Amino acid sequence: MELKKVRLNFYKSEDTPIVYIHGSGGTGKVWAHQLSAIGGYAIDLPGHGGSADDESISTVEDYARHVVEFIKEEVGQAYVAGHSLGGAIAQTVYLMAEDVVRGLILVGTGARLRVLPELLDGLINDFENTAKKLVEMLFSRNFKDEGVKRKTLEEILECGSEVTYRDFNACDKFDLLSEYKEGRISVGVPVLCIVGKDDIMTPPKYSAFFEKTIGARVVEIEDAGHMVMLEKPEEVNKAILEFLEI
Repeated sequence: MELKKVRLNFYKSEDTPIVYIHGSGGTGKVWAHQLSAIGGYAIDLPGHGGSADDESISTVEDYARHVVEFIKEEVGQAYVAGHSLGGAIAQTVYLMAEDVVRGLILVGTGARLRVLPELLDGLINDFENTAKKLVEMLFSRNFKDEGVKRKTLEEILECGSEVTYRDFNACDKFDLLSEYKEGRISVGVPVLCIVGKDDIMTPPKYSAFFEKTIGARVVEIEDAGHMVMLEKPEEVNKAILEFLEI
């Protein structure tokens, strides 16, 4: 498939060679704490935030093609950090163009990302209420900052039903589990997995799988759910900074 040229909006702090990829229904702003403390480039995927859309996108691979082009044009070679859908994209970027990847930082993600059928249906037929339910699933019960939750909901609603559905549907179709299990995927760069211990969307066992199959370093963070970089930014930053010293 020919790639439609789309200018990706991004948020930059310093020239740190890290490209951050947000999850479904989000924007690069979710990485604000990491940009401030570490630096790098946090992109808005096509159709999200300030980025133009590519209406032909339907899969993780489609998104990954745009990210590969961004890295080549803006950074050259980078650590690729991805959250949830962004983690699936990060893995795919490596498989497509390993020469531009210095390392992978996989946050709250997995080798396969199944989505509940009722969630997919709700994103089309009852978007606002489904988005509200989704936000409650994204955070640990121990996380009490309602302002952060409200901003997360606002981002999803601003992203809209069609694009948010596209994101989750792409997650649902993403499946590299057998390839990893059977050794058909080998990763020749360092890999860090960060996951909240209370993450019900992509539980810690998803990250443990990467530790077992490709020797990833895993950091589990207490009292954090799926949005670990918002819930426990200092712990996430510490894990990333230690990893960059590999």
